[in-house]
This record gives sequence, structure tokens and C-alpha cells, in this order.
Amino acid sequence: MHPNPSRLLALVAGSALFVIPSLRPAHAADTCGPGDLYEDVQPAFTAAGFDQLQQVTLTPQKTLRSVNPFWTPTSVDSIVFPSDQNVTISFVYESAGASHALGYVYMSDLRARGYVNAQGDLVDANGNGIADLHEDLYNLAPPSGAQARPYIGVSPRCSRTFVSRGFTYRQPDLALNSACASAFITNRDMTDARPGRTSSAYNITVDVVGSTPPSAAGTGYSDNGLFTRIPNLLEPAHASNNNMGIGHLAFLLADDDSDRETFQGLGTVADATDVNDGVPDYDVSAYDGHGLPRTSNPDPGITPYDRTVDLGVIAGGQEVIFFLVSAYETQHNTDNGTVFPCLSRDANLKCTLHLKTPLNVFFSKAKWNLDQDFMGQNPVVSRNMGCDYRDACNAANPASSPYACTLAGTTQKLCGWLDDWTRERLATMPYGNTSLPMAATTVAAPGNLVMPHAVLSNVGPASDRWLLAFEDLPGGGDRDFNDVVFMLRNWAPTSGRVRSTVLSPAAPSCAIQQVYIHKDDAQDPTCSSPVAIHYAVATDCRVCLASTCVPNPTPTWHPVTFDWNRDAVLDVSGTPGHQLCWKADLIAGNGPCQATINNVDIGYESGPVNP
Repeated sequence: MHPNPSRLLALVAGSALFVIPSLRPAHAADTCGPGDLYEDVQPAFTAAGFDQLQQVTLTPQKTLRSVNPFWTPTSVDSIVFPSDQNVTISFVYESAGASHALGYVYMSDLRARGYVNAQGDLVDANGNGIADLHEDLYNLAPPSGAQARPYIGVSPRCSRTFVSRGFTYRQPDLALNSACASAFITNRDMTDARPGRTSSAYNITVDVVGSTPPSAAGTGYSDNGLFTRIPNLLEPAHASNNNMGIGHLAFLLADDDSDRETFQGLGTVADATDVNDGVPDYDVSAYDGHGLPRTSNPDPGITPYDRTVDLGVIAGGQEVIFFLVSAYETQHNTDNGTVFPCLSRDANLKCTLHLKTPLNVFFSKAKWNLDQDFMGQNPVVSRNMGCDYRDACNAANPASSPYACTLAGTTQKLCGWLDDWTRERLATMPYGNTSLPMAATTVAAPGNLVMPHAVLSNVGPASDRWLLAFEDLPGGGDRDFNDVVFMLRNWAPTSGRVRSTVLSPAAPSCAIQQVYIHKDDAQDPTCSSPVAIHYAVATDCRVCLASTCVPNPTPTWHPVTFDWNRDAVLDVSGTPGHQLCWKADLIAGNGPCQATINNVDIGYESGPVNP
């Protein structure tokens, strides 16, 4: 792309200097000649100058930079991979009375269904005060009328309706017992779950729909989908949900305890073991990475293999929203840190319709959650990742607590996040011998007075591992954000590759005989495991039929071995063609490292095919 001093050295060292007019333009008679081997034909890097840019980006400085194969998101509210990433998720720890299932949805699927607008906000297309996503999660839309929406599933289990604020709704199957007994109460005197209004002096009258089972749920609290206790919308598409599911279920059950029970029988699948060993208590491998039953189980029984689920390749640019389905008794008691989810709020954010159900859904995108944050603090919580969690630590005033730990490089103290069992488990081989830093993990308030439930923490400044943990009670409970913990790992599924367009003119009667190439590339100075960059050139880079030419998918590549000055001259006379191109394969090491190709100079000499 620019003159190279090594070219002059090579000419002098060759003790012969040919001054020949450039033959780069194609002539009618395809005049072939040696040309100037060192005349650079590679223009400045542009997107149009490459037939392939894979896991490589073109920078504003017109250099080529490899994508970090271990990119880690920085916000739980916006998990968007900049390039294709292979993602796995491992169960780490559970310490809660609830039973849980973990899954995810793609923002693109939600937008395609009309649930989300361009700004990422939930839509209420039928104008009845409940966001359509929430309405379809619990199948609240009426069966007929102006606000009717298609039932998500094959058919309703129950047929009861109710009227609130002039709108008719369906009583949700996921909040009704096996007899479909009506569970709607109007004008109930309740605590106002907005911040600063939790004393009885501020009580409000509000409608409530739904119930919770007093004991075993039996066949109640189900929408009769693929899985009894998962909202049909969050299941993978299947005939049992009328192929209307858009979810992907990684773990159907996150129980890992010393009994064989799920909360009141509300688990998605049965708890099959009483061993607390860092493996969920069911045969995870009996289901694929989307939650669909496999026709053949690659690892029958409950084994360490069931600790991790391969989510496959998540496409670059896709936003992923994780969700937790939590099965537990729901109470509206701010003294215990809990509130009923709120389906509809007025202009002052006061709840006008509460939902009472044992099956709550919490999204990693906090502003989509249903439950209100009655405390209204920002940040909601901050914890020290490298410090042991202690119930006795005063999270409201950690500076005064002997159980709090000082953040590295500061004098600030915070209470611990994960208990010692969890941290000890993370330090074992299945979790990459992970040691958590004395750094803060913080949960920010979303700004609309609803409760966040997920926290995302990178376990180190240059790591392919990140922890996703949840608070599992509506209203926030004890706000420790460690009720169930998972580890995600991601890496580029393919190596980086760049391939230039053809850099020489069409000349069917000519063949390139020699190629000169000089490289200028660099690694990040902090790389502990450098990216290996392998260059190659080819002279048959196009396939032409009549007047149409396309890139040759399998050209004859000549690997390049550079000298001390990053120069190389290759004899390519053994292969035909006058369509010169070059490629570079960028193969990542074992750590998060990026490389940059600043410049490539390339020239050639050609001669007649039949001299």
C-alpha cells in the first residue's frame, strides 16, 4: 500500500536493476512481461477490497483487526455479541427454596412478533394497559372483542374471565388451580409497592388476579404446553404449544440439593437425585440446547456431563435476553421484601392490577420485569465478588461490618456476593479454576421503578468466563442476587480470515510467475497467548464463465514464509492464472488476544502461458 524500504534493499542485493514500464494494465493482446516485482498493487484497505472478512473488522484507521474470540458483555441489560460466538452455560450453584428453570430469547424474535419496538420498549398494541409480552406470557388477553389476541398454545385449560378498569381479560391458566376456580378479587386494600409508600397509611385499593397452591399443585397452574410449568411462549416451538414458543431452555431445573422434591411439585421436571454436587438434579443431556427432548441421549443418567449445556453458535449482532422461571409461593409483604407482580400501572406508576401466581418470570433486561422495586435505590445492590457472602454482613452499611471486605486498590468495603461453597466450586477444574477478584459487582436500577433480578459479572479483566446470577423473589427478597448462579463461556467458532479481491488485471494468455509480499502486523502488547497469523498467496483466485467471474472457492494457495525483514518472494510458476490474491488466517491462542494487520505490500511478475 505504500513504498517499502526493503524493496530497495532487495534490488541492491540482487545486483541487477531492471527498469521496465509497468505492465499492470491489461492490453488487448495480453502483452506479458516481467514487470516490476516490487510494485505494490494492494491499495488501502477498504471493505470492497476483500472477498472475505471473517471474525476480522476493518478499523477506521484502515487496518484489519481480529475480533476478540473471548468477548465478554459488560451489561446484563444488553447482551449483544459483536460476532458469531459459540456459547456454553454451566450450572454453578443454587441456594434457595424455589425451583428454577433458565432460558433465553432473541430480541429479533420478540420484535418479529411485535412485542418490542425499535427502542427496546415493550408494546401494548391492543391498548388494554398490559404489555403484549406479559399478556401472552400468562395468556391474559380475552377470547373475543377488540383486545383479543391469539391464545399461545393449543387451547386454554380454563375459560374464566374477569373485568378490571373496564377491560376484559382471561384469568391466567398459570395462576389457577386444577379446578379452574375463579381467582379474581377487586378493590383489595394493599400496600402500595412504590418507593416511600410502604406504610399502611399509603395503602391503595387494587385488583388482584390469580392464586397460589396451599400444597402440591397437582395438574393446576399449567397452560398445558410442552412443559407443565413453563409459559408456552418461553418454550421452544413445539406442537404442544401450537408451535408458538420462541424460547430456548438451557436448564429445565436448577435444583441441586439433598432432597428429591421441587417446590410444591412445580418444577419443570422431577428432581431425580439428592446429591449436592454442582450438577442439576435431572438428566440434562436428555434434552438439547433449546430444551427439546432428544431422540437419543448422548449421556444417559445424571453425570458431570450434565453440568454444562452447549447453546451452539449465537450469531453476531443478536441480542440475547435470559430469563428465569421461578416456582415459589408469592406474597405481598414488603416487610419480607416481596410484592405481587404488577400487570398494569397508571400514569403515576401506581399498580392497578396485581398478579398472584407461583410461577414468576424474571428477565435479564430489567425494565421488562413485572414486579415493582419498593425500595427505589440506585444502585439496587453492590457486592464484593471476591468476598464470602455472610447473612450477618450489613449491606446497608458495609463500612461498619466486620464481615465486609475491602475492594482491591481502594478503601471501600462491600459485603460479599457468593458464599464460600460457591467460590470453592468455581476454583475447581470444571469452572476453569476461577478465582474471583476483590471487585464490585453492581446491579443498576432500570429507571422505571421495577425490580432487576439478574447480575452479570466478568470474572477477570481478560476472561472468557462470566457469571450470571439471579434474585428469585418478586420484590427482591433479601437482594443477595445469588439464589442461582451460572457460568457462561464464549469464543469465536471459527478462526479469523481475510481474503483480498483479485489484484491483477485479466490476462488469459499470461501467468504470474513470481510474487513479492511484505507484511506489517502486530499483537496487542498485553497478549499472553498471541494470535498466529498465516499468510498465503494464489494466482487462480477467480473462476470465469463467459463474461461472468466469481471468486474461486478453492484456489491453489502458496503458504508464505517471511524472512527477518517480513519479506518473501515466492515462485508460483507451477500454478496457472493471472488472478492474484492473498489471504491471512488469524488463529487465536488460549486467551483473549487480538492482532492487527496494518499493511500488506504485494507485487508480481508475469510471463506468457506458452512462451
